[in-house]
Amino acid sequence: MILCLLQRPGLMGKAEHRQLSPLEGVSRPRLRGLRKYSAPSLRAGCWGMVLLLLYCFPTFAQDTQVRYMRKSISFVDALLPLGKVEMSLTQKEFLLAEIHREIAMPRFDYNPLPPSLTQGFQDTLREMGGRDLDAVSEAMNRTLVPEILRILDYEKELRASGLVSEVERHSFIVDKAKETGITESDLWAVMNSAYIYLPVLYRAEIEINHRDNSASVDLEGAILWYRVVVTDSGSTVTQLAQKSAKGYAWSRLDGSYGKRGRNLDGARYAFTAAAETFARNLRVATQQIPDFQLSNPLTQTGSGWVEFSLGRVEGVDLDDKFVVAEYDQLADGSLKQHRLGMVRVTRVGKSNDGSSDTRARTIIGSGYQPGMMAIEHPRLPIDISFRLVLLPISVSTGVVNLSQSGSTSDYDLYFDQSVENRIYAGQLWFNYNLAQTTHLPQFFVSIYGELGGGQLTGGQAFGASLPAGVYWGLGGGLAKKFYLNRLHLGLEATLSYAQYQIEGQSEFGGGMVDWKWRIDNLGATLNGNLEIALGYDLNLGGGVCYRAFADTDGWEDPRRATQPAGGQNPNGLPKLTFSGWGTQVYLTWSLPTLAADPIKIARGIFGR
Repeated sequence: MILCLLQRPGLMGKAEHRQLSPLEGVSRPRLRGLRKYSAPSLRAGCWGMVLLLLYCFPTFAQDTQVRYMRKSISFVDALLPLGKVEMSLTQKEFLLAEIHREIAMPRFDYNPLPPSLTQGFQDTLREMGGRDLDAVSEAMNRTLVPEILRILDYEKELRASGLVSEVERHSFIVDKAKETGITESDLWAVMNSAYIYLPVLYRAEIEINHRDNSASVDLEGAILWYRVVVTDSGSTVTQLAQKSAKGYAWSRLDGSYGKRGRNLDGARYAFTAAAETFARNLRVATQQIPDFQLSNPLTQTGSGWVEFSLGRVEGVDLDDKFVVAEYDQLADGSLKQHRLGMVRVTRVGKSNDGSSDTRARTIIGSGYQPGMMAIEHPRLPIDISFRLVLLPISVSTGVVNLSQSGSTSDYDLYFDQSVENRIYAGQLWFNYNLAQTTHLPQFFVSIYGELGGGQLTGGQAFGASLPAGVYWGLGGGLAKKFYLNRLHLGLEATLSYAQYQIEGQSEFGGGMVDWKWRIDNLGATLNGNLEIALGYDLNLGGGVCYRAFADTDGWEDPRRATQPAGGQNPNGLPKLTFSGWGTQVYLTWSLPTLAADPIKIARGIFGR
């Protein structure tokens, strides 16, 4: 009966630029073989029946994903340990509160289950000595599920009694509350719940190492989702999904970390950061469950943009990704989804009533039309890049001399000419999207680390040619991307630290001498990149960089306290610089989960 509405005039013909009704636009003309009903009276009857069904059965027609309807969810207010969990009560309460805060998204109506119901479940689980998910399911079926179903039967009884006025319904609930000993508000909370979640923790390892001045926290767990299905023939509670997540953090014990208006020591910061990361990963995993994915028909389309009636009310924000799809109806009546491309939100609407629609720019695909579906594609606000780079390094003529000898064969380090070479390195970048805080789309704070090597040709140590040296560096800064469909222009500006180190063994004074020299410097790097979207979460990029570092002659031997001298060479010490032009190629991946937040880890390392 519901599908008859999908064949309405206007859907089978040319699409109109208007706000669509809740069940319009599932798949444009691809829904074939549906009988047409054009009589106004019959359509009105269908609509009345649909509204009644949607009111009575909140989970009805979820498989079609035609339009996101707000879900009413409840939770068991407990964190169930199912493995090696060593935490204080305060830590458990904080972690549980973080999970509830992340899951309480704007797309949900939030109804906590009453303690009078959940306490029996927790007691049963403890009596069973439950240490795995099978024990959790058994305890749920023994205690919590029967109580929920018993209360849900009240809703069926309420409908069958024909009590329609608020006074009659209120009186009915008050009488049931007296019979069961459960408060009226708790009864309503259960009767209004379509989904229930339960957080569990597999592992919590907290290590405090005073010798190394460090604290680390490693969390691993899951969230179990249950669906409440209410029909005239009965009610059931079934497991909908199980989503796992991890959270890791590290910090210095002597650090002082500002957090939400408080100063935390290293141990407390490490736990707080790990708990926040763990809870955020559970949120993104929950958003990926089909029942909870935001979806709505496109209302308007244009050259390179689309609009749809989802907005801030449902929790949509800048740079959120949405897949554009349409559906085919199969022979068994089910719908098969066809993904056509992806769009990225550039303007967030204020409401979901069509008065202020959300606008998104096309990234992949084209030819979108009103009635096609926009379906949420949730990801963390973190992109990770793997880069291969070719970086500059050069050194001037000069001598590093500890022996004070006049012979070039005795010089610790000797360059008889200026040399320009290249360093081959790999870089790992983390780009943290700041769009939600700055209101600038595709604006990032970036941190990176790099490791590689290269040879300074023409140099000598104790008369022997120099081997290849080891290079490493790190940096951080800001980045902005500009999109034109699949192509993205990226600009990056970072402050960088770089170090180059060479070491070897040479014959000197009738024996062998081990030597090592290193030099480091600070500078700035500017990158200009061009990317192309290979898929919904993968970009291929390439570009050029310019590095501006000051010349430095700060050569150091980490094994000797003696400062190097310029020897008898009039040019003095050789000066090295990392300045110049470089190139890079890379892959960028939008992450669905990440156990350690790079920004939190960086704060932990620096102690601030």
